[in-house]
Amino acid sequence: MSKKLLAFIFAAIFCIAAISAQNLTDNKHQKAGQEYEKQAREAMDAGNYDDANKYAELSSEEYRKSHDYANDLKLKFRAANAINLAQSTITDVSNVKTTADFYAKEIAAAKVSLAEARKLYKAENWEESRAKANEALALLKDIRRVETEPKQKVSSNTVLPRYYIVMSRPSNTDCFWNISGMDGIYGDPTLWKNLWTGNREAMKDSNNPNLIYPGMVIEIPSLKGEVREGNYDPKKNYSAIKK
Repeated sequence: MSKKLLAFIFAAIFCIAAISAQNLTDNKHQKAGQEYEKQAREAMDAGNYDDANKYAELSSEEYRKSHDYANDLKLKFRAANAINLAQSTITDVSNVKTTADFYAKEIAAAKVSLAEARKLYKAENWEESRAKANEALALLKDIRRVETEPKQKVSSNTVLPRYYIVMSRPSNTDCFWNISGMDGIYGDPTLWKNLWTGNREAMKDSNNPNLIYPGMVIEIPSLKGEVREGNYDPKKNYSAIKK
């Protein structure tokens, strides 16, 4: 075999090696490829072209295996990330009792899909596992919007919102104090502890009233038997609670 042809083979080996190195350089195939490459160079320098060709082919094969291994590992990582995201989303939406109750079917279906994703992951079916985890996420994508619950007829002339969805603002940030002072809530910020007490079980830290977050659904406890139904609408004018 000519020295020129061997140089071409080496160039092809380097290309495969570079692709593998971009993904994962620390695996047995990559290391074996590097060792065969070294032996091929030494044989070539010594004029043993047949040996150089043999080692070059072995090196090329090991680099291909390294590349395939790296791609497989990438699919594994993506599946793991999708599973973790689905699990954290399920945990997040389940932390708010009113939301969890209202979307019980969707959350239950998402848990089934996540369980299937875990089984597929254990069986090393990375792409199928990721698809199932994404299926769980799709079931939860709109879950933060709590709709009006079935109405119960209550004798009262005052109908106020039962839920408030925490919003993100650059100023006058939502907190129990500010929310309590809104018309339709209590109209009095000093009554904020009623909101905290009524939602402690749904909070990430029940002992810290400051840890509310955008998207959290707050249930507004009734103070004087007033009817509360549906979500708070900032565009609506609410009547005051009779004192």
